[in-house]
Amino acid sequence: MSEEHQTPLSRPLNPIAALTLVLVFPGRTFERLRERPRWILPIIFGIVCALVSAIYAVKGGYMDSFMHSMALRGGHDPATIRSGFIGGSILMAAVGVPLITLLETLFFGLAGRLMGGKARFSVVFSAVAHASVVSGVGALAMAGLMRITHSSTVGANLAVLLGSGVNPFLWSLARQLDIFSLWFFILLGIAARPIFALDRVRARRTGILFAIIYVLIMSIGGIGSAGGLDDPYEDWIETATTAAVLHHEPDLGTEVLMLAGEAASAAVARANEVLGRSPESVVTPLRIDVYVYASLDSKERATDNGEVAHGVEWANTVHLAWTDGSELALTREAAKVMAAGALGKVYNPFVRNGFAFYAGGEWGGMTLAEAALSLLESGDLPSLAELTDPASYHRLSRQRSEPAAGSFFEFLAATRGEGVARDLYAGAVDRAGPVDAMVESELGEPLGSLEGKWKDYLRTSGTAEDQSGTSGAAQDQLRTGDTVIE
Repeated sequence: MSEEHQTPLSRPLNPIAALTLVLVFPGRTFERLRERPRWILPIIFGIVCALVSAIYAVKGGYMDSFMHSMALRGGHDPATIRSGFIGGSILMAAVGVPLITLLETLFFGLAGRLMGGKARFSVVFSAVAHASVVSGVGALAMAGLMRITHSSTVGANLAVLLGSGVNPFLWSLARQLDIFSLWFFILLGIAARPIFALDRVRARRTGILFAIIYVLIMSIGGIGSAGGLDDPYEDWIETATTAAVLHHEPDLGTEVLMLAGEAASAAVARANEVLGRSPESVVTPLRIDVYVYASLDSKERATDNGEVAHGVEWANTVHLAWTDGSELALTREAAKVMAAGALGKVYNPFVRNGFAFYAGGEWGGMTLAEAALSLLESGDLPSLAELTDPASYHRLSRQRSEPAAGSFFEFLAATRGEGVARDLYAGAVDRAGPVDAMVESELGEPLGSLEGKWKDYLRTSGTAEDQSGTSGAAQDQLRTGDTVIE
């Protein structure tokens, strides 16, 4: 008969006491856990500790800089980022802690088998769950460390000695090495002897083998997070112009910087024009912040947004990749940002995009009227009912929705004046749903009648021959809303 069957069962281990005893008397604790495996309470303890640490970081303001940077880059409202981070922390704690414990159990069980040991899965899982109590203690210690460092990025691991951008793998490797990780590995080295019924030497080798496997796998998996908490704009330079403050990397070419400054000036001037803000009427000129990236790839890496330009309305900011179409994209986004500041935030995509694309004045190398007329002639022009409903609008391809929305606002400006286009924008402020009734009320006509007049405008203004034959003065009159007699 084996030694395991000859040894009488000891007194049951109190589950609450085990959380403390595993830290001070680990050998005896793991011996009793082999007899009666328990895991629910240490898992709950780990979830609670992870939640407390994450919520404390947010509520204490230690994540403000990081979340502000995320909001600025992605275009989201800081409050949305904040609530999303808390919700994500709850989900990660509730799902992540049990999942990580499960993976650690598989690695630890593999290491034990390679050393010749055997144990039931429930026993190994119980041992790993109790050893992970030190990880929960580490999460609470991290919360306390924030009060001293006033930063969520300064931890007790060796990653603080390395720059994440220098070598992501080494940074990720160093991030796995801290006091609590070493303590966790030591506890499992102690647990290996009673759990797998190994001698002292093989138990130590099991702990070392597990540590090597765990650290390597976690390091490889963590490479993608290198630099995730860094400020990507730490070394950027500000260059102020009359229309914008340009933010850029030090090595951005002088010519690109000059062209970006000119494009920003033109974009702000056009946005002021469609907003009815003449230079004489503006007491304090509105300037926007423009983050200029050398390429579309560099912008996407920093912001996770692959568009040539995207605006951040709450920050009065536009992110711009200097590439083909930059000037036009900047004009559209500047119009969105400045309209939100001057008139209010619009959530309806038809109104928001229509106003912005009208300010840009082009789509796909064509005038808006030409692009929309092409859709009309092919039978692909969306109806106003489709455009004014957000759900229907989002189902449309951009090749249909954007020129259609922009050309409708151009039609309003050309036939009724830019003031009507602004009033339509203002009428949609803070409206989240369809705006068909609002459009009919503001314009004093049913959608069907408006749609017919819009199509007639496209037929008379959207041909290349008509556009090429229209004088520059006439084009200016069209933009300002005066009637042009052909």
